[in-house]
Amino acid sequence: MKSDLPLKRLTALRGADFLPLLGFPDATLVDVVSRELPASAKRLDTLLRLRSPHGQHFLHLLEWQNYPDPLILWRTVGYLAWIGQNEPDMSVLGTIAYLHPAADMGDSLIQRIDGQIVRNWQIGSIRLWEQDAQVALATTNIGLVVLSPLMQNASPSLIETAAQIVLAHAPAPQQSDLLSILGVFAEPLYDIHRFTNFIGRERLMSSGLFEYLMQEREAEWQEREAGWQEREAELLQQAESVQRDAIHSLQQILVETILLRFPTAPMALTRDIRQVQRSDVLSHLIIAVQHAPDVDRSPSCCTRRQASHPTEGGRGSPCRAPCALTLHPARALHQHCGR
Repeated sequence: MKSDLPLKRLTALRGADFLPLLGFPDATLVDVVSRELPASAKRLDTLLRLRSPHGQHFLHLLEWQNYPDPLILWRTVGYLAWIGQNEPDMSVLGTIAYLHPAADMGDSLIQRIDGQIVRNWQIGSIRLWEQDAQVALATTNIGLVVLSPLMQNASPSLIETAAQIVLAHAPAPQQSDLLSILGVFAEPLYDIHRFTNFIGRERLMSSGLFEYLMQEREAEWQEREAGWQEREAELLQQAESVQRDAIHSLQQILVETILLRFPTAPMALTRDIRQVQRSDVLSHLIIAVQHAPDVDRSPSCCTRRQASHPTEGGRGSPCRAPCALTLHPARALHQHCGR
């Protein structure tokens, strides 16, 4: 899940439920807003307007983070600075809620000069996997119950219990949205089709989030499939490259083997060898050349040839016919090329 819409919707529905996580269990939630930054299509995740037990109003930015973002700390500081500039009389706090360990970018911006720490900005953080799912269910705090699949000790049976708590304690108008969000968080532990059957498709479809979440999931599947296809194409290309290199190496070995065994072999063989694109054929030819019978290297070879073809001057003509050994690899090569 890349979109943070379910988290924003959950906070809009149950913002007060998260005050204990933020360290303000006795504060009162006055409002939940989402502000758009100037000159940007970016919106803040959730800005909570709170009131302390003694009546002081203050703001608390809650940033949900469910994917790795090396700039999340800087962005959060930037958001807080922008809010402070627009509401200078308000105390402004901020907390990053990390949903998964992979998304955890820490809770401090440390600035160093020559290895020495010159500034350390601390930013509040929550790591949901450090919270206990069973404890969250025991509180019947609906917001934490819906987040429980992201906590430690979560299990399929616990997810079913969480759904039952939502049905028993959440206001009826909120139930379909809360259950849809619970199903998204539960997916790694609880099959979505099983969850739909357990809750009831009609109940989930009454949520305005359900269709959006299904479309998002379909888009993620298509993106993942496209990634697999791209990776498969890369692997195929790599395999073809390796095969071409192997064929080229075998061709070179065959050429060198022929020239070593038969120095007088026709150079046209090199051209023919380049046409062979099967590694098994090339390997067979290399072995065949290595085991070919040796040529009679004594002068009598050409002498006998010259004697059988005398010239008009009485002297024998030069031996122009290739000897048997020279013909052997050429014949074998042509035989295999013709297969």
